[in-house]
Amino acid sequence: MVQSPKSSASKRAFTLVELLVVIAIIGVLVGLLLPAVQAAREAARSMQCSNNMKQIGLAVHNYASTYAEAFPNNGFSGPNYPNDFSPQAKILPFLEQAQLQDLIDFSIPMGHPARHDLPVELREAAATRVPTYECPSDVGAELHSLTMPSGDSIQIAGTSYSMNQGSGQDGVFHPGNGTPSDGMCWVNAKLKFRDILDGTSNTILFAETTIGSGIDIATVDPKPDLRGYRASVSSIATTVLEAAQRSEYPPVEAVTNSWDGSRNHYWLRGSVPDGAVMNGYLTPNSQIPDLSFRSAKITGPRSYHTGLVKVLLADGSVQNVTDSVNQEIWYASWTRMGREVETIASDR
Repeated sequence: MVQSPKSSASKRAFTLVELLVVIAIIGVLVGLLLPAVQAAREAARSMQCSNNMKQIGLAVHNYASTYAEAFPNNGFSGPNYPNDFSPQAKILPFLEQAQLQDLIDFSIPMGHPARHDLPVELREAAATRVPTYECPSDVGAELHSLTMPSGDSIQIAGTSYSMNQGSGQDGVFHPGNGTPSDGMCWVNAKLKFRDILDGTSNTILFAETTIGSGIDIATVDPKPDLRGYRASVSSIATTVLEAAQRSEYPPVEAVTNSWDGSRNHYWLRGSVPDGAVMNGYLTPNSQIPDLSFRSAKITGPRSYHTGLVKVLLADGSVQNVTDSVNQEIWYASWTRMGREVETIASDR
């Protein structure tokens, strides 16, 4: 049956107003959905980060079982500079990375980072990314360039997790000079489980941190995202350290010369400023930047998880620690034999 012109004209199309309303509704729904999707993705990344730390904890325990209950240390004294192979380099076989450790000859002196190029034999290992050592939320988790003293450039891989050198309250900020600290890792350390007098569930073994952007900034102002940079400072005098402890930025800014984007670029080495050992002098995600003074470091955990960082305790468990953690409880958790009553484990 052929429609009449009148019946065809009676069909009603969308008006411009109705179309705009539909588009607006879709926009609102998308706006509500995207944060939920992002939150779900971050939750998955956070779970993977926790799993990474659990794997590191298991690897350390298996290492200790193999080597008479000893923890991996930050290397040994060398002829020019500590032969500071990191604890991460030592636990590789227990992370199903034995083939990577086969590339590392621990008898080769690595030399002073400011005077000697990394030996050729170690460069392939240094340029190999280890998925277990990288938090999936860490935007800096990629290969970065290292310009060596000769001017040659090589690629190195970093880590989002650093071993506990100490609380920093004992004044030991250089993990490579062999001075024992109140933590778990330094050059020539020979710690065993029996040395953790505070208990393994009360002592931090590894803490989460962030891998630097790889871009240095010569100007001090404005202050960049501290997850991508540390401050190169001209002094770590008592007044500067006390200001950092009180979260007072102006005195720290006054001694800051530039911003260094190489934080945690080097999982192979521990003592160098961009190496994989840290202290807990600063609280999680502190508004005070990590400080670098020659080979000394004043550090604190950082992450891209909202409002918290993850820590691995010596008993192998992983715990979230909020940015608002009590400072004294925080410091107590970084010591192995402080005999403190309360640590972050008290909140579990």
